Amino acid sequence: MRKEEAKFETRFISNLGTQEKNNDYFGYVQLDNYAIWAVADGFDEEEGADAAARIAVEAAVEYFMLAPGFNTKILKELTEYAHSKVVEKQEENERFSLMHTSLLIVISNYHSILWANVGNTRLYHLRDGFIFFQTKDDSISQLLVNDEALDIRDIKQHRQRNDLTQAVGDYIKVKPNISKNPVILQEGDILLMTTMGAWENLDESEIEAELSKIDNRQQWLKSLENKIMATSRKEVENYTLVSVVAEQLASPEKIKKNKKPLIIKIIIISAVLLIILLSMSLWSMKKRSNIEKTALGYQKQAEESIVKKDFNNSLDELNLAIGEYDKLHIKSRGIIGFFKGAKGKNRDTDGKINELKLRIEQTEKLQKAFQDINDGNQLYNSGDYEQASRKYQSAKFTLEQNTYKRDELNTDDILTILNSRIDATPKLMEAKSLEKNGDEAMARSDFATAKSKYDDAINIYLTNGKADYVINLERKMEGISEQQQTAYNGALLTENRADMLSASNPDSSRETYYEARRMYQLLGDKVKTGEVDNKIQEINARQLADLQTANNLIQEGLSLLNSGNPTMAIANFNKAKLIYNKLGDSGNSRSTDEYIKQAHTFVKIEDNTKQLEQQSKEELAVKQQEIDKKNAAIAEEMRKAEERNQKIILAGDLKNKGDELAFAERYIESIDKYEEAKKLYTELDLKGETEYLEYKIKRNEGYLYELQGDQAYKAKKWIDAEQKYKMSADSFDKAGDISEEVKSRVEKKLAKATRKVNKRWWQFWK
Repeated sequence: MRKEEAKFETRFISNLGTQEKNNDYFGYVQLDNYAIWAVADGFDEEEGADAAARIAVEAAVEYFMLAPGFNTKILKELTEYAHSKVVEKQEENERFSLMHTSLLIVISNYHSILWANVGNTRLYHLRDGFIFFQTKDDSISQLLVNDEALDIRDIKQHRQRNDLTQAVGDYIKVKPNISKNPVILQEGDILLMTTMGAWENLDESEIEAELSKIDNRQQWLKSLENKIMATSRKEVENYTLVSVVAEQLASPEKIKKNKKPLIIKIIIISAVLLIILLSMSLWSMKKRSNIEKTALGYQKQAEESIVKKDFNNSLDELNLAIGEYDKLHIKSRGIIGFFKGAKGKNRDTDGKINELKLRIEQTEKLQKAFQDINDGNQLYNSGDYEQASRKYQSAKFTLEQNTYKRDELNTDDILTILNSRIDATPKLMEAKSLEKNGDEAMARSDFATAKSKYDDAINIYLTNGKADYVINLERKMEGISEQQQTAYNGALLTENRADMLSASNPDSSRETYYEARRMYQLLGDKVKTGEVDNKIQEINARQLADLQTANNLIQEGLSLLNSGNPTMAIANFNKAKLIYNKLGDSGNSRSTDEYIKQAHTFVKIEDNTKQLEQQSKEELAVKQQEIDKKNAAIAEEMRKAEERNQKIILAGDLKNKGDELAFAERYIESIDKYEEAKKLYTELDLKGETEYLEYKIKRNEGYLYELQGDQAYKAKKWIDAEQKYKMSADSFDKAGDISEEVKSRVEKKLAKATRKVNKRWWQFWK
């Protein structure tokens, strides 16, 4: 048994990275004469990725144990069997209909190795501490490397390093990359098998450097793992590292070769020699026959390539076949051409060439259709459902019209899948829009709307096989209750703050109550909203009653002053002044000071009058005239006071109406009411009230511009949105006493709009 001659040491590490689930899988078995190692990397974004990886590895190992051997044919059979098992699982369970995986298989006779891979799992072959060979990937970035459009050293950072051209589980047959000849091992050789999470975070130089520092292979793998986790990437994919060390090799084993092609070649050569020996006259006929056979061979290879989806190779083979048929054209004219039947033979040849050109046209259409499918799959998996649907529609139209190799290409099955994808795209687009609306509702703390939108999106995602999207939404749903409680606590704190301000600062208290009311409304708490409304009405009523009381005291004081009782008038004026000061009405307070001064003047006049009773009647008459003038002035002051009080009441009503309109988010009307009230307070020279209304106007302008910015943003008028958000931020800055939460919200919206404005046309297209 060859296993006893050799010694192969296998060690491995497989871990989650920063992901929630490990979708990598590894398995191996060492039989008496042969061994197999297989590692798979399931696609993380697809439901059942871990199952796809496990099924592929177990299927390959199971098949190898039943039919062990060491040749390229077995490698192909192992890959195809693993592919069929994954497809079988897809058909059994609709949840797993989109699962795929990369797969790397290495087999050995304990002296040499052969390998096969599909996708972007990698094999590194190290000898004498250096990598002298590594496998290539089935990825877009690898194609760019092959075309010399990308340096191999930059493939790890390329954004299309995980955009695969094929994978185990595709609804088309896979064409594995298989080593052409056995690789003879040397003692001490190391085979390092990796998944994408490992190789995209490791440089080849790091692999070699760590190997040179560490003798223990398990510690070497652990050091490579530490390098992976120390990467600068925020996200680290699942990673698997498998080390197979050939410490001792078995004696060489001859690989059994298929002698059938050699026998066929011998027969053909013998036949040609026999024909040459029999008759030179048949040489021309044989040449024509050989050309036709070669052309037919190219045609056959082209058809086989079509079935394998290798359209470029098929087109090359068809063009080669046309080149062969061109050789059959007989150029001789006249009598020689007549005897050779040149016209008829050339007509037959042209017919065959035209048929091949038709095949080329059909193949190019199929190539475009399957490229559209691959592009559509990438767009579909990335969430760009609209573009994906366009690609699928284009492929569907071509495949429905096509009859060439329809059954061999499983066209009907592919069309069934395309139709399901096309039907699903508008629903998934709707779900994506619902999720976005839910996020917007969450941003403005409208939790009920957010929950409703998320529920609708979840139902659509589940119906259309996007369970992986549901997990993220369920996390958002879990966060709603916590945020609701936080918002409710914030509303209670705001209400309590308003309660404390109620007695000392009614205006600030009312503004705080309005903020608490808005928060309770967003939370859907109608009871608390009603309670806050009552508190607002209570403040309004109390302020209005106090103002009316003060005005009545002024009127009564003026009446007492007019009736000759200045002492009682002064007492009333002082009481009114206390109320005005409590209400923060500095204008009326200053006016009351003037009334008090006038009353004190009357007291002095009254005292002087008693002293002058003994003076002459002429002097008394003069004094009486002065008294009449004062009385007239007092009457005029009373009239002005009444007019002033009416203006104060009207301004207060306009201010309260503006507050109500502002709460209803009718900001333009609210600003108009504030402007009318401000004009009245300016006429009354009430600077405190005027400044307070200026603050409210700027604050409402900020909310108005923010609302207009939101409307422009939804209409995708990015420049208008940016301008409105700037105006909103400027108004809030001028207002001054605006919460940091509101300013931060507008700044974030401005930043989003600015990014949209600065995007180039190709970025929107992307």
